[in-house]
Amino acid sequence: MNNIFGLSKIGLVRQQNEDRFFIDQNICAVTDGMGGYIGGEIASTYAVDEIKESLETTNPITEESLVKAILQTNQKIIQRVAHEDRLSGMGTTAVVAAVVDNQLFWASVGDSRLYICQDTILQQITKDHSVVQELFDSGEITKEEMLTHPQRNLITRAIGTADILEVDSGTISITPGSRLLLCTDGLTSYVSDDVIKEIILSTTDNEAAVQKMMDAVYEAGAGDNVTIILGTL
Repeated sequence: MNNIFGLSKIGLVRQQNEDRFFIDQNICAVTDGMGGYIGGEIASTYAVDEIKESLETTNPITEESLVKAILQTNQKIIQRVAHEDRLSGMGTTAVVAAVVDNQLFWASVGDSRLYICQDTILQQITKDHSVVQELFDSGEITKEEMLTHPQRNLITRAIGTADILEVDSGTISITPGSRLLLCTDGLTSYVSDDVIKEIILSTTDNEAAVQKMMDAVYEAGAGDNVTIILGTL
């Protein structure tokens, strides 16, 4: 990946940022912690560190190795919670992406998202593990109502909350020049996909595009922390 840029900022109503991210050559990840200020920050930081360390010693990188890194992280967080009562209930989302040759490998848990923007089309690759996604899938609410639903922050799957964890994953053939977007729900809960696409297509400068997306979040109230990574494939 080239011209890759990541940024994480605290929301206007939060006391601290429980989001984390890393960019390491052609591998990147975003996490969003849950379980209170202490637990959420520890879970998201721990997950980023563990996933990064696991993938640094993995060769070759595959879809399966991303899933394995998340599952190993899940077990380590569960073990830590078992020894520290104050961390009970903590967990984190994670979305991880790796580009190898013309292949994009990805894995995700929770409602942090991966998008690909190519040929003026913005496609959401991951599927949210959330209450509002289930309501949408059952036809009870619309896509627009997902943005304002009172339960939009409730996730149904997270790292560190259960011994058995189902991880979504996939492999996609990519074309040079496509754009890769990873983000927490601090972006997608406040800015629509149409606006996100418009911002990405407005400039080839990924840092400028990320800053514009941040501005849009803050204009919408920034009720959550927000983390964004944008890179060109």
